[in-house]
Amino acid sequence: MKNILIICFSIATALSFSQEDNELTSAIETGCISGDCENGLGKYVWNNGDYYYGAWKLGKMEGKGTHYKVDGTIYDGFWKNNKKDGQGKLVLPNGDVYNGEFKDGMAEGFGIMIYKNGSTFKGDWKNNKRNGHGVMNFSSGERYIGEYKNNFRHGKGRFTYKTGENYDGEWLYGEMEGQGTYTFRDGSKSTGIWSNGEIVKQ
Repeated sequence: MKNILIICFSIATALSFSQEDNELTSAIETGCISGDCENGLGKYVWNNGDYYYGAWKLGKMEGKGTHYKVDGTIYDGFWKNNKKDGQGKLVLPNGDVYNGEFKDGMAEGFGIMIYKNGSTFKGDWKNNKRNGHGVMNFSSGERYIGEYKNNFRHGKGRFTYKTGENYDGEWLYGEMEGQGTYTFRDGSKSTGIWSNGEIVKQ
């Protein structure tokens, strides 16, 4: 009998806590909870828990403001027509941090990405990808200075390995492709035409 009473009490307690949690969840205020979310400074909370505090214009995020997402994403910077636009800092859920220019909601222009693993990239971006000229310093000690296309080494660039050896020449979607020179640790060089990362003609 005593055990039955304990079980009934436990169930009742669990149901009570569950009801309280639901009440707290439903009690979270959403919409424009403070300030002016039409033309001014205001805080807006979405149903999923995301929220924004900053400047508004005609009911849209425009100007300087900070947007917090429940997945851990944080953007602090400028907005235009509800999209990231201008200078800003974006912290991603995986720990990567981008600080630079945005356009129409995407990283575009000059920016610096600090990756969680310790690697860094400084250079040009377009459509959230490395595009144009940039410098990538890898956490392994390797380094690339040159051109990029859609996150790939593409065009002319110099890759320095942690051994001190380097390749200076043309790249095609991440592979040594075209005219280039590979310099070995002893100073000797291999110059010629490269394809798929290997020299095919000297």
